[in-house]
Amino acid sequence: MHIEPEFSSFIMSCATDEDRLEHVMVHAGPPPTVGLFLAAESLEEAERAACGVVRRALDRRPEFAGTSVVFCGTPFLAPYYEQLLTSASPGGGLLMTPPDQDSAER
Repeated sequence: MHIEPEFSSFIMSCATDEDRLEHVMVHAGPPPTVGLFLAAESLEEAERAACGVVRRALDRRPEFAGTSVVFCGTPFLAPYYEQLLTSASPGGGLLMTPPDQDSAER
């Protein structure tokens, strides 16, 4: 399946104001992958809105008849980054080292 570069604009046009969609990235694949960036109040709300936008987009384009959404969710990366911070940071997972205890900096 070939996805045109302007497909991201088309997906944006399928969103409603309530979806709070801010940005779309499309990777032609294989398999084709669509990334949606939403300003949602919760992860559940973002996933629900993203699924709705993508399904509306597929329904509005005849060339996508018979296709389906294989996965609609958020890749959960926090544990990966927490592990990196814990193992690589001298400050015990802090993004910056603590101030020098012997200086006026606190």
